[in-house]
Amino acid sequence: MEYGLLSLLPPLLAIIIAIITKQTVVALFLGVWFGATVMNGWNPVSGFTYTVNEIMVPSIADPWNASLILLVVFTGGFINVLRSTGAGKAFAEFATKKVNTRQKGQNFVWASAFLFSYTEPVLILGTVTRPITDRLKISRVKLAYIVDSMGSPVASMSPISVYAPFITGLIATQLAALSLSENPWSLFIQMIPFHLYGIFAIVGVLLVVNMKIDIGPMYKAEQRAIETGKLYGEHDKLMINDTADDDAQDADIFSFLIPLALLFAGIFGVIFWTGDIGTNGLAGSFLNADIIFAITTGFFLGSVGGMLYAKLRYRQPLEELLNGYVDGVMQVMIVPVILVMAWSIGTVATEMGLGEVIAHYAGSYLPAFLVPVIIFLLGGLIAFASGSSWGVFSIMLPIAIPMGIALDLELALVIGAAISGGVFGDHCSPISDTSIMSSTGSAADHMEHIRTQLPYAIIIALSAGTGFLMTGLTQNSILGIITTAAVLVLILLFVKNRMKKKYPAASE
Repeated sequence: MEYGLLSLLPPLLAIIIAIITKQTVVALFLGVWFGATVMNGWNPVSGFTYTVNEIMVPSIADPWNASLILLVVFTGGFINVLRSTGAGKAFAEFATKKVNTRQKGQNFVWASAFLFSYTEPVLILGTVTRPITDRLKISRVKLAYIVDSMGSPVASMSPISVYAPFITGLIATQLAALSLSENPWSLFIQMIPFHLYGIFAIVGVLLVVNMKIDIGPMYKAEQRAIETGKLYGEHDKLMINDTADDDAQDADIFSFLIPLALLFAGIFGVIFWTGDIGTNGLAGSFLNADIIFAITTGFFLGSVGGMLYAKLRYRQPLEELLNGYVDGVMQVMIVPVILVMAWSIGTVATEMGLGEVIAHYAGSYLPAFLVPVIIFLLGGLIAFASGSSWGVFSIMLPIAIPMGIALDLELALVIGAAISGGVFGDHCSPISDTSIMSSTGSAADHMEHIRTQLPYAIIIALSAGTGFLMTGLTQNSILGIITTAAVLVLILLFVKNRMKKKYPAASE
C-alpha cells in the first residue's frame, strides 16, 4: 500500500514531541505507534500489537542491531572502569600539564577523534576527554558538539570503522544489480573527496574552536561554564550520571594506558583474525572483518586489563571493581532503549516508503548538474526525519547510483553526496542514534546538544551544498572543496563579526 505524504507524519510527530517534551523515548515510541496505527487501518490496538511484535522485536533481533547494543553495553562497562580505577583522573592530571587552556582542550578533543575513529567514536571520545574538558570549564554541550561533529564524519571516511563495510556492501549490491565492474572498495576511497559535509564538519570544528565562534545557545552555555564553572544547565537532563572523576582514587598514567593499549590490541587483533589478513591482505582484512565484534572485544579486554591493573597495583577490591563495571553498564542502558526506538521509527519510515516519496516529489525533471545537491539535501531530510544516517545510506544509494549512471555523473560524486546528506541529517535530528550516543559519551542533555549543534550543522550544510552545485557543474572534487571552503570561511567571518557586535566581550 502506498501512503504518500502520510509517511512524513510518524517521524515528524516524534521530532515535535521530542522538542516539546525533551522525552526522546516517549516521542519515538509515539511516532512508531502512530505509524503502525496508520499501516493497520487506523486501528490503534492493532497498531500497538504491530509496533511490539513486527517492529520493535525484529529491531532487537536483527544481528547487526543486537551486536551494536552489546557494543554499547561493553562500552558502558569500559567507561566506568576508567572512572572507578582512577584512570580517567590520572589521564586528566597528566594531560592538563600541557593541555591547560580551554582552546587547547577543545583542539585536543578534535585531534583525539582521529585516534578513536576505529572504535565507536562518539561514545568513547567524550568519555576519555571529558575529565580534561571538565577541568578546563568547557561546557558539556560544546564537548558533545565536537564529539558529534568529529565522530560520524571521521568514521564515515575511515576504511577502519563500522561504516566502511556497511557502505561498501551497499555499493557492491548496486554495482551487481547494474552489471558494473567497478570495485566497491575503490569507489569508497574515491568518494572521500566528494564527502563535502564530512570533510568540512571536521574542518569546521577546528575553525569554530580557534576563531572562538560560539553561536546563540552555545555562547550562553560556554559563558556559564567560564563564569560559574557550571558545565550544564540547572534543568538539563544528562544522558548518564554526572560522577566526577575527582572523586575516584589516585592512580598513575598506566591505569589509563594499559586498558587503552588492550582496547586497540583487541580491535586490531580481531580485525586481522576475522578479516583473514593472511588471505586478504591488510586492506582486505579491514573490508572483510567483523568490525563491531572487534570493537566489542577491544572494550572487553580493555576493561579486564584496567581492573586487573587496579587490583594488582593498588589492591583495589575485586568486588568494588566488578560493581563499578556493572554500574557503568547500567548507566548506559537508556542508550539501547533509545536505539531500539530510533531503529523502529526508521523501520516505519521505510515500510511507509518515506524515501521513495521524498525522492519522487523532489527528484522529478532535474537537470544533471543539480542531482548531487538534491541527493545531498534529500539525504539530509530523510536522515533528519528517520534519525538514521545508516537508513539514508540504504535508501539513497540505490537511488543515487542508478541516477549517476543514467545522467553520466561520476559514481564517487553521487555516493559522496548521499553519504554527506545522511551525516548532515543525523547531526540535526533529535532522534538520531549517533547524536544520542554523543550526548551519552559527553554526559550532556540530549536536546540541548541538538539545539546548540544545529546552527553549526546548518552552516556546514550551506557551504557543502554550494560545493555540490560546483561539483555538479564540473564533476571536479578539488573545485568542490575550494568552493565549500570559501563559502564556509565567509559565513564564519560574517558570524564572527555579528558576535563582536552582539557580545562585545565575547572572548575567553
